[in-house]
Amino acid sequence: MTWIGRKKLALIPVYRPNAHPPDQIPTNWNDDILRRMLFDPDPQTGVDRSLRAYINAASSGRADLDPVIMPMQIVDRQDVLPDALEGQLGAQLRSQGFDAAAIVMLGGLGAGSTRGFWCRFVMLEGVGVWAMEFMHSLTGFADLYTLPGYSDFPRGDMGAFDEMACSCGTHPSAYTKAAIGWIDGSTIARHIGRTVNYDLHSVGLVQPPPSGRWAAVRIGSQVPYLMVEARQKIDEFDLNIPSQGVIVYRVQTSDPLGHSQGNLVPVFLLTGALGPGTSFTADSGVNVQVTSALSGGFSVRIEDPNQHVVDRSAEYGTPPAAGPPTVCVIPGLGVHDIAYRDTSGHLHELWRDAQGVTGTTDLTANVVGGAPTAVGTPFFVDTTRNTLLLLYRDGHGVVRSLYWPLSGGGVGHDNLSGTASAPNAAGDPVGYYVPAADTNHVIYRTGDGNLHELYWIGVAPVGYGGNLTGGISAPRAAGDPTAFANAAGSNIVVYRSVNGDILSLYWLEGPNRPGLDNLSGVAGTPKAAGDPFGYYTAYNDTHQIVYRAGNGHIYELYWAGIDAVAGWDIMPPNAPPATGNLAAYYSAGTNTKHVFYRSADGHLHEIWWVPGTAPGHADLNEAYGAPLAADRPAAFTVEGPNTQHVAYRGTDNHIYELIW
Repeated sequence: MTWIGRKKLALIPVYRPNAHPPDQIPTNWNDDILRRMLFDPDPQTGVDRSLRAYINAASSGRADLDPVIMPMQIVDRQDVLPDALEGQLGAQLRSQGFDAAAIVMLGGLGAGSTRGFWCRFVMLEGVGVWAMEFMHSLTGFADLYTLPGYSDFPRGDMGAFDEMACSCGTHPSAYTKAAIGWIDGSTIARHIGRTVNYDLHSVGLVQPPPSGRWAAVRIGSQVPYLMVEARQKIDEFDLNIPSQGVIVYRVQTSDPLGHSQGNLVPVFLLTGALGPGTSFTADSGVNVQVTSALSGGFSVRIEDPNQHVVDRSAEYGTPPAAGPPTVCVIPGLGVHDIAYRDTSGHLHELWRDAQGVTGTTDLTANVVGGAPTAVGTPFFVDTTRNTLLLLYRDGHGVVRSLYWPLSGGGVGHDNLSGTASAPNAAGDPVGYYVPAADTNHVIYRTGDGNLHELYWIGVAPVGYGGNLTGGISAPRAAGDPTAFANAAGSNIVVYRSVNGDILSLYWLEGPNRPGLDNLSGVAGTPKAAGDPFGYYTAYNDTHQIVYRAGNGHIYELYWAGIDAVAGWDIMPPNAPPATGNLAAYYSAGTNTKHVFYRSADGHLHEIWWVPGTAPGHADLNEAYGAPLAADRPAAFTVEGPNTQHVAYRGTDNHIYELIW
């Protein structure tokens, strides 16, 4: 239950004529009780420490109380139970609209207790006991003490970081406040990324937090889960917390009112207050690092290595995707980027920096003066000049680019094919950058099946490199090509011809006509049913092409230097047939090759192997519980941590990232 609004409280002084030691009735007992309830200034500081002041501060003004002092009752017992007056007064008080009643006794400490509608405490007990007992009665919320009967006793006591674990007049935790309605659950962030930064607003301050801050962070969707919150000695009540900083605790109950389950303390404190520059790693591997202090809170970075599936769209509520994503990694800077087209034709970026901080940008909307919307799938190019380049075609077939510096700043736009007076595209453009020549190349297919090149050197205007296939009467293309350059400076464009052969065009930088090779024909591999995907590994000067054949098997074509091309079927016996197009890469840190594809049931699959060994297979949806894929995946590896990443569009049109 919640405690929202004003509650009418009956307070009944109880005199025990034969108590040991004897009760000494104060001259103005009713006034003393009312003072404790409504205005109780500290003799030294003058700060109000009444129950009303506490409830107002802890609830951010959401809760209040209306106390009524009832006539004194005489009960000739040493131990007067909380509901001792139920038979005499219970029905009467309820009929008069009271929400709870409390027996107020004289005598020693330790009387605080609750039985439903009734509370009990003594005058010597502080505001924390009075608050706890009324909170029990009005909300049904449980004690959070670590009790001797718990299997984790005496560890994990929240102590002064939660009123319901200490009855010491400090603020409840964000967990407790949310349960009784004193914090809106929407202000507690759900950690859904692998690594995310949060600005925390101290729990003792007025809630909800200001824009851009959170009351707490919850990590995990099921019990047990972690909570992270900021605590500071912000007022007269949280002056009693042990220290200031960020605390991490584990919630071990699914009961909405904090009752113990499984013989465990309901809320288990994992840390003291962590200050800036300190961190904590839980048994689950979750790491919480306090990055800095803020006015009224702290900044934290939370990394959860168990988050193998990240809903990148949900992180920032980006619009639904209309097609598969493209990906890019900047190795020297540790930046990872995913881009996709939404249903309105805008291109969006989902980025992650070297520290794991994520963000998003509507790239189309950030172009000064605007840019035409996109159709098809965009394509990322790493220029190695700390500038990202995103290629796309618009609804008229014009090949365009968006570009932006990694150091920050606006998004630029170029009309590539229009500036170069080149024909319009019927397929999605692909591109690559040659650092030695400081040259960008863009390859695309026109409606007649020919492949064309655009290029520019440095910051010079874009030029038209010509009709690559038409200029040498090469077979025409079906689908989109793949392209890259090797260490010798050769430009290589690989494509599927209209008759299903995998062909390559190759030429050196400069005004050279391309040569043509029939890769699948020389290697003796079957006709292609999907577009090829190619990449080059400089360490062994080897070119690798993978493609899907008509039977759903995946074949690899490869050649080192100027050796003859060879090919083989890489499908393990237990792998289901592939559909759609592929993604692939080589991971230097693990010396493994990886190919990713989608099967007809929407599952994503990985085929991987150490060069020279037999490939293995994994169903990524089964392995990580990932949502089904709507179309082909994109993939990349991050050297150093040697993490593997697959980005894809789910059937709900969210962009997901798998990480392992």
